[in-house]
Amino acid sequence: MNYPQNETALLLVDPLNDFMSRLGKGRPLVRKVSMQVNLLHNLEKLSDTFRGKGWPVFYAPHHRYRRGSFGDQKYLHPTQMLQKLTHFFKADAFGGNFFPRLKPQPEDIVASEHACSSGFMGTDLHEKLQSKGISHIVIAGFLSNTCIESTARSAIDLGYHVTLLEDAVAAWTLKDHWAAVKLNYPHIAHELTNTEGLIKSIGASNV
Repeated sequence: MNYPQNETALLLVDPLNDFMSRLGKGRPLVRKVSMQVNLLHNLEKLSDTFRGKGWPVFYAPHHRYRRGSFGDQKYLHPTQMLQKLTHFFKADAFGGNFFPRLKPQPEDIVASEHACSSGFMGTDLHEKLQSKGISHIVIAGFLSNTCIESTARSAIDLGYHVTLLEDAVAAWTLKDHWAAVKLNYPHIAHELTNTEGLIKSIGASNV
């Protein structure tokens, strides 16, 4: 796969403390899958590779819980109900902060928060990608079967070339993760590979 040098970006979805820190509220649930696929190592390697090549890294953060969140929404999704009950990804608090080892760098671009699943829905992500002339996006982060899958589907509808990585995403359970990666991703992504395969494809296998 040939990735255009000035048109390819890494998109990190929800690399927040509540998913990634050992003190995070969701860490006990995602830990098993994260450890099995070596998620943190792969996300760091992807980030370092893209930045090392001077290719852009974008962030699509989840909605941070604030007092009154979802107050005017008639029908809450189960994840929104969970967030309302537990204050998952609480704004201006530990859980809602970016995980330190994956926090945005000065040259990175952070989109506005998505309310439920897709990083594009109700956000400025598309506009930010377009402003940089991005046509190809590599999507990684959380959760394999919800935000990653939904963001990928939106990206396809918007005309992007989408690459998904089976070892750079994680879900609540192995069943959820592998159902997404093995059953759904092949029907969504233009390219389905792993971290090492992607790095070789973009000519940075030594990073």
